[in-house]
Amino acid sequence: MKQQVSALGRRVDLNLMVVFEAIYRTRNLTAAGQSLGLSQPAMSHALSRLRWTFDDPLFLRLPRGLQPTVLADEIAPYVTQGIATIRQGFERKAFDPATSTRLFTVAMSDIGEVAHLPPLIAALGAAPGVRVRTVELPPAEARAALAEGRVDLALAVNLREAATFRDALVAEHGYATVARVGHPAIRSRLTLAQFRKARHLLVMPAGPVLHGEVIERALRSRGVDAQVAVQVAHFHPVAAIVSRSDLIATVPRGLAETMPRDSIRVFEPPIALPRVRISLYWHERYDSDPGNAWLRGLYLRTTRPVHARPGRKEASRRAEV
Repeated sequence: MKQQVSALGRRVDLNLMVVFEAIYRTRNLTAAGQSLGLSQPAMSHALSRLRWTFDDPLFLRLPRGLQPTVLADEIAPYVTQGIATIRQGFERKAFDPATSTRLFTVAMSDIGEVAHLPPLIAALGAAPGVRVRTVELPPAEARAALAEGRVDLALAVNLREAATFRDALVAEHGYATVARVGHPAIRSRLTLAQFRKARHLLVMPAGPVLHGEVIERALRSRGVDAQVAVQVAHFHPVAAIVSRSDLIATVPRGLAETMPRDSIRVFEPPIALPRVRISLYWHERYDSDPGNAWLRGLYLRTTRPVHARPGRKEASRRAEV
């Protein structure tokens, strides 16, 4: 048997294995050919090649039909299992959220966790076994993780550097500056002079959202030259720090709107800042993966409304999956 397998590895046409499996299953050359869409002459030729390959008749014509030889019975389980494995590999597996226990990993900053996870988790009620975890990664590492499949989706400002990535716009918004209620130097509005003189809290996250670099560049630009007194790595403590100090912070407007208005006041920044486009990214390798497609569709349906503004057409509708 070992010699036969060795010969098989060197010479066999895998199409012949499909013919072998059909004949073994039906015990009839005509029926096997019909199941494969092959003519009688084509089946006879294929059987001849099989016999030559294994140096064995494989099937003998008896009154009960074609009957396998001892060798055919020996190799049949391996052929059947191999063909089933190959077919399974080529069949696209459906994704059923109601029964799936898949773990999805999403790269995002803590601001994404605050703004996007609550509605997403609420929408997972129809998928009780599905699990989601978040990681915070620098842009280069997020791109590598998406390509390698370690991360399914990434929420970022500008992650796409190659055609191998796909993206869909989630939100587009500006910035706001926040200060505590009762700030000694800031009253009904925030002037450029007050902004320049104030001590600033700068958020410099390590994740794929490049907020810190944008704000730091603006604060240190000519004509502003503001003082960064405190720098933190996460958005989460901003409200607590600002409400208990005279520091001010410039953050994405969506985050500013979630801060408690009894202790935090929200102002329009007195300096020019770019608008922020937040997109959801995935690698083209997983563009057709049913699970990935389901999660990103659910993500976009649940998070885009969070950023919609009354009386204003949602900008993110310009990008669809």
